[in-house]
Amino acid sequence: MSAILLQNILFSYIENMQNSSFRMDINLEIPIAKWVTITGDCGSGKTTLIKLLAGLLKPGKGNIFYPDNLNNDIGYIFQNPDNQFVHFNIERDVAYKLENQGMKFSYMRPKVKKSLEEVNLWERRNDSPNQLSGGQKQQLALAGMLISDPQVVIFDEPTSFLDIVARQKLFQKTRKLVNEKRSVIWSTHEEDVIRQSDYVIELKAGKVSFAGKSRKYLCRKNV
Repeated sequence: MSAILLQNILFSYIENMQNSSFRMDINLEIPIAKWVTITGDCGSGKTTLIKLLAGLLKPGKGNIFYPDNLNNDIGYIFQNPDNQFVHFNIERDVAYKLENQGMKFSYMRPKVKKSLEEVNLWERRNDSPNQLSGGQKQQLALAGMLISDPQVVIFDEPTSFLDIVARQKLFQKTRKLVNEKRSVIWSTHEEDVIRQSDYVIELKAGKVSFAGKSRKYLCRKNV
């Protein structure tokens, strides 16, 4: 299997405060080892879909099938990086996943050091994540997620808190992950992100309205 398969997925909820409902009903194939963007208007189901893919939500009906080498190997980056952090110390935050896996400290420390060096935060290892800029927080969240070497990386609109320089760095890092044959999935409504990507899935009211190469999608939109 060379794709992530969503078969007969049904998911719905009702927002009682707003007296509104949402229903997702999709069948979909998502190519692996590509930069895939999931786009659509506000309320189209972008975040719902990526949370289903990450296992943060469970479908009411249907199944999601990952290739054997990708099962249970998923990293997720929240829109607000502050929601990612679990420790008040940068080094301990990045080490958190490895600690949960029971890795010995002698093996863990070099991996944490390398991960923080790659995002230029090793010298800040004793600081709190709260002391970092928006771009640095996003880089720290990425370092903490990638340290367990996931083969699927999911981003929920990660550029929302980033300036131009930080955005470009994140684009470069994403392309590097894809070149390493990892699968990267972004939820976004931004055209410059879509232009960077390989494949686009557009949602409208919980259904797939387009799935194909980015170039074809942009041609349809006359962008």
